[in-house]
Amino acid sequence: MKFEVNTPNLTLKVLDKNSADLVLDFYNRNGKVFEKYEPLLGENFYTLAHQRKLLEFEQQNILKLFMIRYWIFEKDNPNRIIGTLSYRNIVRPIYESCIIGYKMDQEFTNRGYCSEAIKHTIPIITSEYGIHRIEALIMPDNAPSIHMVEKLGFKYEGLLHDKIIINGERLDHCMYAYLADN
Repeated sequence: MKFEVNTPNLTLKVLDKNSADLVLDFYNRNGKVFEKYEPLLGENFYTLAHQRKLLEFEQQNILKLFMIRYWIFEKDNPNRIIGTLSYRNIVRPIYESCIIGYKMDQEFTNRGYCSEAIKHTIPIITSEYGIHRIEALIMPDNAPSIHMVEKLGFKYEGLLHDKIIINGERLDHCMYAYLADN
């Protein structure tokens, strides 16, 4: 299990509760953008205490191999999170599947960083975690995200009606999947 991954431009790290201030700063800078694509986060989400609890919870689940979340940093700026990439709902041995999620700081979109992070972590997830199928759920109007996953080899599998509640409304999501043997 790799807790740090280096790519040509990035450092991806698993963080613990001691980095809650960096995580909170990332969400404070980008919350309005992210809230368009995510379920309601709750009143306490934008607090240091809540981010510490989330990081502790994730750390426990990472150690149980239920998920892994990498926080993305530019190599030359290790003190500012510019994105996050998670593989969650890891189910083995029968399904050998998981769901990918990712977010990039609004100042760092369209630079290829998210693609770079995914490209360098898929081999870890497939080999070290034994995952065969990686699923991505994307809102139909999120053209940049759809383009990115297709470029990485994810294939469209269909539309999931009323899949996730966002801002109090059930919204459809496109199902994309990456198969390790393709």
